[in-house]
Amino acid sequence: MSKIGDWINRKRHNRGFGIQSPSAFFFITEVLNERLPYYAYRTLDHAIEKCGGMSRKHARELFRITNYMHPANCISIASESAFKAMQAARPCAPCYSTDGKKHGELGEIISKCNEIGILYIGNTPLRDTIVETALQHTNNRSAIIVEGINKDRSAQEWWQGIVEDSRTIVTYDMYSYGILLFDSEKKKQHYKLKR
Repeated sequence: MSKIGDWINRKRHNRGFGIQSPSAFFFITEVLNERLPYYAYRTLDHAIEKCGGMSRKHARELFRITNYMHPANCISIASESAFKAMQAARPCAPCYSTDGKKHGELGEIISKCNEIGILYIGNTPLRDTIVETALQHTNNRSAIIVEGINKDRSAQEWWQGIVEDSRTIVTYDMYSYGILLFDSEKKKQHYKLKR
């Protein structure tokens, strides 16, 4: 598909046009595109300014996703900003953060909490291994968010393989990052959105 065609398709879905699933329509229009202020935005904005590495818009989207999902736990790999956003949205849930430089870090965290609530994977060379480990510990309420899915050709090919994987049910390509959901009661769907 040409870049212009891809942009038009993303823009159309971004407003909910052509989305048949009520849950996906709600997630796109009421969570990802929510414009009203949330209770912790000011605190979150200050925290993101201090640690950097993520735009305010992206941090607020992650905050809203976490707030909507109500995960049992929050795990951030290679992104302090993501950790701050998830922690602000879900202060009562256990939150874990690692730098993503060593093999087995996610396994150690999973041994403490038994399942993945929401997992954010930043820029790490171990992305493929981390996602494969994570896919073995998801349930219907889990979410995985992965940065850099369109940064180069190999990342795009890897992402396409994840989208086609039978373990992922609903996927969202936000261009700079991707969202994986695992609710087995839903029909397998993939959405490309313009952020």
